[in-house]
Amino acid sequence: MTGITAELEAVPGAVGYPARHDVRDALLVRGTERIPVVVKRIRRDFRQPDGNTRAERAVRIANHLLKHGIDTPEPLGLEVTAEESVLVVRKLEGAVQIRAFFLRRDDPGREAPGVKATFEEVVTALGRLARRLHDAGVFFRDFTDGNVLVTEGASGPRLWLVDLDRARIRSGPLRTFNRLRDLARPGLKRAEDRRFLLRSYYAPGPIPPVVPLVHAALKRRIVVWDRLKKVLRPWRR
Repeated sequence: MTGITAELEAVPGAVGYPARHDVRDALLVRGTERIPVVVKRIRRDFRQPDGNTRAERAVRIANHLLKHGIDTPEPLGLEVTAEESVLVVRKLEGAVQIRAFFLRRDDPGREAPGVKATFEEVVTALGRLARRLHDAGVFFRDFTDGNVLVTEGASGPRLWLVDLDRARIRSGPLRTFNRLRDLARPGLKRAEDRRFLLRSYYAPGPIPPVVPLVHAALKRRIVVWDRLKKVLRPWRR
């Protein structure tokens, strides 16, 4: 999958997504087809050698997820130059970030997300998705509210993983600590909601006794680090 940028057409008035990299909507023109896509451009540095740029890693992870029946937008092409790697994936029409459900949970007066689903249905689906992800040997490492999209499925909310370039594939199912590192990422503020996520993850079995303690400690560390990053952000650019 190379030379993809020559097939792209800009969408008039398209605004980039809030992200560290340049991410925006476009059209992929192939013959008579004009396919809505999302284009992610990632500047290269010395940590991205040929064959292992972040766009190439994202494609490998996407193919692994799709092989295991885990939803992620279909990768349609990539292009690598000396300056950047470019990833093109099919756009999910009508998708919303899972954070829309979390924010409304804490502020019921907020406008309802554009996807018909309850908070409980979404968190249950998130727990099941994470379990399948980890059993497939994927340590996502960025399992945050902005990287899980929700669409309406035939029998409830359908969850999709995006921004895959930080993920890693292990040789077998993940160990408990890395599972909990991922599970501590979603922005569930209430202790009962985090417990509900763990129950959904471990169902139909019980939650192992030590898991809530480790999960809570990891969550506290993430909260502290996120606050520190906001302070350091002007100096980290």
